[in-house]
Amino acid sequence: MKSILRGCAGLGLALVFTTALAGFEGRVSLAIKSGKEKEQVIDYAFKDGVVRLEPKSDEAEGTAMIMNWAKREMLVLIPEQQMYMVMPLKSGPASQAAAPTEPEAKIEKTGETATILGYVCEQYLTNDQDGVTEMWITDQLGHFSGIGTGANPLGGMMGGGRQAAAPSGWEKALESRKGAFPLRVIGRDKRGRETFRLEAKKIEPGALPASLFAPPAGFQKLSMPMMGGLGG
Repeated sequence: MKSILRGCAGLGLALVFTTALAGFEGRVSLAIKSGKEKEQVIDYAFKDGVVRLEPKSDEAEGTAMIMNWAKREMLVLIPEQQMYMVMPLKSGPASQAAAPTEPEAKIEKTGETATILGYVCEQYLTNDQDGVTEMWITDQLGHFSGIGTGANPLGGMMGGGRQAAAPSGWEKALESRKGAFPLRVIGRDKRGRETFRLEAKKIEPGALPASLFAPPAGFQKLSMPMMGGLGG
């Protein structure tokens, strides 16, 4: 059972980084770093509104997660045990965590452009109380739902109760810009020091098999009652 916990632990952070790409089918790899934390690389697969996430870390041990917002459920695949769990999703990607009222971030289009992984991006800047965020945005991939969205159904099981983070200023600024997807985001504090970076490392459009978004043959379903003691 400890091996299951280790595998799920690698998904705790990945749950916070849920994105939605309307109309896009294929794979996207994102690298995300916050402050002095170690960079986390997460591979996403998208098909018909369903998202598969695979954090690339030793702690994850090959564990993957499949999120289906239409069904409000998440599958956690644990290859080491040849098992999977089905867990409810309490909120959709559009739901945001409660946060104190803050002044709305101002967004400015600079007119600068760059090509990232073959996609033309435009540069935008947002200013808020935390500093300045530089975004390179494309309209060729679909809408970005943010990395602070969705509830974390693993929180209680892992004992930490971790919930979704409140959306940051730059995420709020993107909410009204339908079809905008950032391929690079760099956050800096008032002193100009980098505090956050999100960057796309790989984008592979293309048809994906439906089997990628379901438990593999031979995997046994792990009933939730069996997991009752893992939170304490």
